[in-house]
Amino acid sequence: MKLIRLAVLVTFTVSQVASLKVGVSKVDATLPDGVPLAGYNYADRRVPHWPEPQETKYTTWMMPSKGHLQPTWVKALVIDTGDEQICFVTLDAIGSDGTLMQLAYDIATSKGFTIPFDNIALFGSHTHSGPGGITPEFLWAVAPAMDLLVPELQETLANSIATAMLEAAANLQDGSIGIDIAQLTGVTENRRADISPYLKKDDIDPNLGVISVNDGDGKPLATVWNYAIHGTCWGPSQMLSNGDIMGGVNDVLETMNSGVAMFINADAGDIAPSNSTCNNMPQFDGAPVIATAIMNARNNIKTSQNVTIKVAAQVIPFGETNGNLTLARVENCTKGGPLDICTICRVLNCDINLHLNEAWVEQNPKFGAFAFNINGTNTGMVTIPGEALSDLGTEIRNDLLNMKFDNVLLGGYSNSHMGYFATTREYDVGDYESLLTFWGAYTADWIRGNCTMIAKKIAP
Repeated sequence: MKLIRLAVLVTFTVSQVASLKVGVSKVDATLPDGVPLAGYNYADRRVPHWPEPQETKYTTWMMPSKGHLQPTWVKALVIDTGDEQICFVTLDAIGSDGTLMQLAYDIATSKGFTIPFDNIALFGSHTHSGPGGITPEFLWAVAPAMDLLVPELQETLANSIATAMLEAAANLQDGSIGIDIAQLTGVTENRRADISPYLKKDDIDPNLGVISVNDGDGKPLATVWNYAIHGTCWGPSQMLSNGDIMGGVNDVLETMNSGVAMFINADAGDIAPSNSTCNNMPQFDGAPVIATAIMNARNNIKTSQNVTIKVAAQVIPFGETNGNLTLARVENCTKGGPLDICTICRVLNCDINLHLNEAWVEQNPKFGAFAFNINGTNTGMVTIPGEALSDLGTEIRNDLLNMKFDNVLLGGYSNSHMGYFATTREYDVGDYESLLTFWGAYTADWIRGNCTMIAKKIAP
């Protein structure tokens, strides 16, 4: 018998772990003098005989701004693991807007930007002294909180966003990142405590998320902080554009060797800065307090190149609004006041349930989720297309923790701005945040369900 020997060649391929790349940029996106300032729809910000217009170059129902207290910035962070790329963009503005985001993305891709749209998140800081006139949704114009769209302003800001995205991608270099959650109290308070029988002043979200981004030598490139706070230290008499308390904190951080300081708001729908935080404007007594807490957290973070990222995104149609404008919920209906809903309804010719289509307010938001695994620690982040009250934020955070995420970041005011998201309990209590919850008593449940749905796709 002839013995036949078979030689089997086995080849082992050893792949090198791709070096983590990070890129950061910071672009001055300050718009011209005279633009409307978004966030307040009364007092000095509103034309004297509203809704009678008083037109200037950039304004119709709002008074023109008178200059700039500090620049309003666009900042971008790109993280490239080799397998996945993401881009976070922060904007000193009242919120983010889907139309603005799409326009900026189209400009960026026309110039060579290659990160997929689903892998990008645009976060508005929620300063109440940032630019208006940049969104087409008519409800925000007639409130008025943003004023009518001025295409020139929108395009200018979109170009600044695109520039930041392109520069961050072009600045990619070896780096490392780390994420942790600290606790910060004493600088914010719940502004509904005097309205709701269920809330106290100290019912806030204390979670301070920090993303530490270093270069290849371990030196800080960027510090991203995630916290729930309204940008309302400056009131409606402030006619100079600025980033409010969050911009003040960023300025302090950048003197403390943070690298580029980037702010992502969280579930701040009912969370205001405390009086002590706002004291001594424009320096803000609270700015160094918050900045020190951020840097203390950053200094305790051990960054790594051993990072994997997963992304999920989905557009969810909400359909027409359903405001349920019953007299029981509209106590200030005939009293004027900050909302003056009766005058607004006369302008809109709305019915009792305020059924408005997508020309009035965004109705097809993109929900996004990002999962970071850094040396075995899992951090989950979901984007929220508007202003979640803090009890809704707590519910969403707990949902993700139950999915076995070790840390949770909440990206509020992201990708779109669809108003407030009051939980059913607070919706029934009423007042401002309830009236601007546009899809009825169960709006918050819908938001929570979509955040949970998208997070499950990337859960550990």
